[in-house]
Amino acid sequence: MEPLRARNKLGAVLFQFPPWFVKRRTNIEHTLLCARMLEGYTLATEFRNNTWFNDKHAADTIGFERENGFVHVAVDEPQGTAFSIPSIWEATNPNLAMVRFHGRNAETWQARGLSSAAERFNYLYSDEELEELARQVQRLQEQAEETHVLFNNCYSDFGVRNAVDLQRLLQRPNQDSDRHTD
Repeated sequence: MEPLRARNKLGAVLFQFPPWFVKRRTNIEHTLLCARMLEGYTLATEFRNNTWFNDKHAADTIGFERENGFVHVAVDEPQGTAFSIPSIWEATNPNLAMVRFHGRNAETWQARGLSSAAERFNYLYSDEELEELARQVQRLQEQAEETHVLFNNCYSDFGVRNAVDLQRLLQRPNQDSDRHTD
């Protein structure tokens, strides 16, 4: 990683913790150990267990990420499953915000026996969904110096197509800021 960082090509090191990584003291300590081992790197945390973001712990988790300089990874994914994580659109590091779009295919999200991991992310976002998500990304852009958006809906060319469409939406002039009031 050092050659990438030395050439300013490394935005952050992403730690995507697995669904069984529940919020408890030993896992908080493990997360801090990761930070100590990679001191000097920007670390992004994507917690995949909803105990980190349930009603009881969401504010504490965001506070923990902010206090330790972790980049909170906002996710868009299928909702309503045992492992669903809510989309929390919050920048916890003033230098970087990060979003990962996993798609919204609830049928394949936890499916077993798929022929490839890409099948899990078989989802092409609609224009309407991308417009909604573009507004969320724009809010993050106001909270951090830089925002990284990653499409993980890696089935076929879905991620690339959606990335091009989102980029087009984000480059469009903001209609609200062009309105004049008397």
